[in-house]
Parts: sequence; C-alpha cells; structure tokens
Amino acid sequence: MGSEAPVPTASGRREPSLREVLLMLAAVFAAHLLAVCRVKSFWEVVASWGDNQDYLDIVTVLRQWHFSGGPLPSHFWGFPYAIAAMSKLFSMPELLALVMISMLASVAVCILVHRLYGGWVAAATLVFLNYQWILTCIEGGSEPLFVCLLYASFLAARSGRWTFAAALASLSTTVRPVGVFALVSFAAVLAWRKSYRQLAAITCMGLAVGVLYVVPVWMILGNPLASFTAYRDAAWAWDPHGWLVTLPFRAVVSSYVAGFHDTRWTVLVICTVWPVIALTGMAAMWLPRGHQRFLPFQQEAVFASMYTLFLLTFNAPEYIVWSLPRYLIPVVPLLFFALRDWIPRDRRALWGSALLSAWLAAAAVVSFKNVFGFRLP
Repeated sequence: MGSEAPVPTASGRREPSLREVLLMLAAVFAAHLLAVCRVKSFWEVVASWGDNQDYLDIVTVLRQWHFSGGPLPSHFWGFPYAIAAMSKLFSMPELLALVMISMLASVAVCILVHRLYGGWVAAATLVFLNYQWILTCIEGGSEPLFVCLLYASFLAARSGRWTFAAALASLSTTVRPVGVFALVSFAAVLAWRKSYRQLAAITCMGLAVGVLYVVPVWMILGNPLASFTAYRDAAWAWDPHGWLVTLPFRAVVSSYVAGFHDTRWTVLVICTVWPVIALTGMAAMWLPRGHQRFLPFQQEAVFASMYTLFLLTFNAPEYIVWSLPRYLIPVVPLLFFALRDWIPRDRRALWGSALLSAWLAAAAVVSFKNVFGFRLP
C-alpha cells in the first residue's frame, strides 16, 4: 500500500507543489500578523486568546507538580506537556513555546496533508472559509498539534506501521479526546482484515499511553480521571445529566434557531455552510467514486465519518453550531479530498482566498472595521 494519495489532474492543471503551499502558508501568516499588529500588540492578544491561559495554568501545575486548588481547567494535558517540554528544552517563555508549537505544527500539517492528499487539498485546507484554522495556528491552540499527530498516524498506517500509528493516535487523544476515533477506525479496519495480531498490538499501545497519561493526573490531583471529569463537566454545563449525543442535527438546529435573531448574518452563513460541507463530503466518501478514492486507506474514511457524525449529533445545543467551523478542522482535509473535483483550480482564486482568510482571521481578533476599513451591515 502506498503512502501517498493518487493526485489526478483531470483539469489539466499542475498540482501545487509543497514549496508553493508552504509559501502560501507564509503569506497567510504574514498578512494576518501585519493586520493584527497594526492595531494591537501580538503578545497581548495571544495572552488572552481562546484557551491559552487555561493551558498555561495546567503548565504551572505540571511544573510545580502540585495543584493549589480552585477550578481545574477543563482541557486534556497533552498540549500543556508539549508547552512545558519546549519551554524547558529551549529556555523560552511558556507563552512563546505555546505559539511556536502551534505554528510549527501547522507547517507539519501542511506537509502531511500535501503528501497524503495532494497539493490542491493542501492549498484549499488553508484558505476555504475556515479562518478558525489560521487563528489556532498563529494565536495558538491545541488543534494544530492534535491534527499534526492525527495525520502523522494516518501516514504511518498507510505504510503498514500500525503500532506506530496507534502510538501517534493515542498521543493525539491526550491533546483532544476525540482522537479516540482514530484508534477505533484503525481497530475496525484491522478487524475487518482479520489482522488480529496487529489489532492486539494497537490495543496494547492505546492502553499503555492511557495509563501513562492518567498516572501523573492521579499523582497530582488524587483522581486518575480528573481531567476527564473536568472536561465532561464543562461540556455538559447546561445539562449535567444529559446524554453525550442526541438525534442527528437536533442540537445543531436548536443552536442555530436560538441565535438566529441576535447573530450577524455573516456568522449565520458560515455556520450554515459548514454542516452542508460536512454532510456532502461524508456522503461523497461512500459514493462509488469517493469510495474508490478512499479504498486503499479505509481507516481515514471511517475516522472522518465517525467524527463528523459525532459532531452532528453532539448534545451541545448552547453552542455547537457556532463551534462547528473550529470543531471540523481535523476532518477538513478528508472532506476536501472527497470533494477534490470541486476545488477551484485557478491559482489566482486560491491565493486571493488565502489572503482573504488571513484578513478574516485578523478581523476576528481586532474587528472587521480595523482590518477592512468599514463595518458589515
């Protein structure tokens, strides 16, 4: 089984090379940083951005090997471990380490996606509407590290290195628990192939990484499942006794209707487009043409389907529809690979969209007017 995806060129246009995709990423970074830094100090933005402070609080717990009390941040510890390690190894401030990991991981993701799915998918992943990816790559977040580990596990699985793939997927689960879907997809494919020895090996690997994760949590917090509990309590804050999943689209529709009258039309459009893309891409994976495309690496199609179905049934009516663009980041390359025939082959459109995405991401930080010079109606 080959390690790279076939890259058909039915349009007659040459696939973007890795160098071109990385150059596009550099242009996106530069355009975004320029737009943000004209208005605010970048480090002031990063210090208060998203969940960064929560991750740094966990780094403090790890560094002191003691929890002094108070509310425990509801995040898994894989990303803070990476921050603490980079900060220690290179003697850099933890905030700088957080940003460096996010940026370097995003570069690695570009390389992995280009190798796995080709240049058009790699370029489209950078630019198509999902400016949330740019925000997590530059302002910082756990997504770049998670996606890097996830797609590295896919690459390892394609070459038959299932134990190494399981190790990477298990590490991704310490960053974001939904990485467990990758392990389940590997197990499903191996079981279908009746490769029971490899199935046992990846099961042992997953259990080993899980034990190594919970032991420090147990030593510091006195409860091996403390981070799981904190994550659960935050996820179901509106309904502590609710179910993890509900009927398909029930929470998505409820969330959309609840915010319809007090949300900008631009946000509504984006939050409508992404569920459509997710459903269309997932369906395309299993239609004859898409199924043939994914046939050499069914584990990726299984992962994308399970992950997307989970999001569309996730019982979070308070916010799920507004978070879908960010939550779908891990499967965007897979969705675009299934829909690759629809990706524009005009490089001017790709480069223009790349810059627009960079500025839209900046607008989410410093306001639309400060970036584009006018307000949206």
